[in-house]
Amino acid sequence: MILKFKTTIKMKCACDVITTLPHYLIKLFTACNKVVLGTEVSCGGKFAIKILEKNKLENSTKIQQIKKEQKIIQLLDHPFFVKLHWSFEDEKRLYFVLSFATNGDLLSLIEANNYLPVKCAKFYAAELLTALEYLFKVKIIHRDLKPENILLTENMHIQITDFGTAKYCHDKSHCESDEGKTMSFVGTADYVPPELLTQKSSNCSSDLWSMGCIIFQMLTGKTPFHDTNEYRVFEKIIKCSYEIPSSVENDASHLIQSLLKTDPSSRLGSKETGGFDELRNHPFFDVINWKNLSDQEPPRIAKRILTLDDDGYATFRQKKGIQRLQCSDPDDVDGYGLSITMSDEERLRRLDLQTKTKWDSYSTGGLILKQGALQKKRGLSLKVRYFLLTDTPKLVYIDPDTMELKGEIPWSDKMQTEVKTFKVFFIHVPGRTYHLIDKTGNAIKWCKKIEEVKEHFMTHPE
Repeated sequence: MILKFKTTIKMKCACDVITTLPHYLIKLFTACNKVVLGTEVSCGGKFAIKILEKNKLENSTKIQQIKKEQKIIQLLDHPFFVKLHWSFEDEKRLYFVLSFATNGDLLSLIEANNYLPVKCAKFYAAELLTALEYLFKVKIIHRDLKPENILLTENMHIQITDFGTAKYCHDKSHCESDEGKTMSFVGTADYVPPELLTQKSSNCSSDLWSMGCIIFQMLTGKTPFHDTNEYRVFEKIIKCSYEIPSSVENDASHLIQSLLKTDPSSRLGSKETGGFDELRNHPFFDVINWKNLSDQEPPRIAKRILTLDDDGYATFRQKKGIQRLQCSDPDDVDGYGLSITMSDEERLRRLDLQTKTKWDSYSTGGLILKQGALQKKRGLSLKVRYFLLTDTPKLVYIDPDTMELKGEIPWSDKMQTEVKTFKVFFIHVPGRTYHLIDKTGNAIKWCKKIEEVKEHFMTHPE
């Protein structure tokens, strides 16, 4: 797909200089509603292009939020943050051309390796500390720090992204005082600081809490307050109830405990505890050379990392080559699902094979094109369901423990999919949105298959 502007486009650069670029040409590899991967034809540089529909931004609050996010990203001038290169618009959309991190996000790296080696965790914790210190100096609270928002560049350094819920403090005292507290509920459950739950407020030290959660997750593969649903997670956070595995070294354990304090002013790195200098001097960071971290080579990880192929789809890259994501069908080596345009003979063969599986009874005569376990989120509830997409077309989900059919997503030509991250995607139907999470990083492939089936039945009605 080629997006070509035949007329001269004026793009506003991050430095507020208006640059005129005639015949700007971008090749779009991946269309995900919200974000696309693009290449500037003239130089071959890759960019992440965030696209916003104007008709969905009529709410003044949303417009102000976007302006605030744009202002914050423009303000940041540091290698550990995404950079806004250009912004422009047409009649229907706003476009933000951002730096593209080619190696996915920190969460994918953690999950691909189960957890990170101590040396690697120390290095990324040091980069995160440096980034937070910079944010504090420019008077910004991120408020949604989590591994998914920490991207990895081509050289495996971090780039923090997603400032949609960030808070800009007008001066340092405002940032640290009660007047600087925010009164809106933001963030992600596993990383939310207790003051946001108990006092509905957050300040600069709130990001230090999130840092403690991230260090815990890098070293153990899990978040410290993880539970079956968000309500229980919140209960644990308020009580600061967590256990550090005995496998975690003493220095790391002490640092985590020093960051996960219910009192924000008691967290290591806060103004009251000596600031970031004191945090930097913690024994956990003894091996770190703080000079020019962004120019150093990060510790190598032997195991696989999540990245993008040239076609824009997620795969795991290993030292010895590419390993495609596994799926339920042994012939479906790419995880995209079966083609709906297969021959009648092939379809009958597949149906015969399908009768030997435990999922056949839920297909009601249709051929299962794609299947897999997804987390289905609704309100505070997060439940694992096994989804089946058939060629009838139907999209049903089952409780894999009880094998009970739990529901069906209503199919219509108004159904729309939306990819949020490698793992998170939405299915919009009239009157409801389904929030789904694929822990294997197949969100793009699920949406691609659903759209393929939808397009087939719109162009070949039966």
